[in-house]
Amino acid sequence: MKKFDRKFQYPLIASMVLPTMLIGMSGIMAFRNLPNGGEFFSAWGTAIVQVVPSALLLLAVVAPAVRLFVTKVLLKPEQA
Repeated sequence: MKKFDRKFQYPLIASMVLPTMLIGMSGIMAFRNLPNGGEFFSAWGTAIVQVVPSALLLLAVVAPAVRLFVTKVLLKPEQA
């Protein structure tokens, strides 16, 4: 099996964790708010449709801001 370089470690982790969290958390929300006798998969689908677009938009705004903060404020400058 061909393996990826180390520089792809964080994008690979994010690409696996993010969908799992979005789908899993939507399922948990749907299950907790499900009325008695309600259809779980219908409620889950509705929760996914409501959560995923705003979560992806939030990710698109927050990820670059956090990366900028970490590289400029928290990390030491690279030695040339």
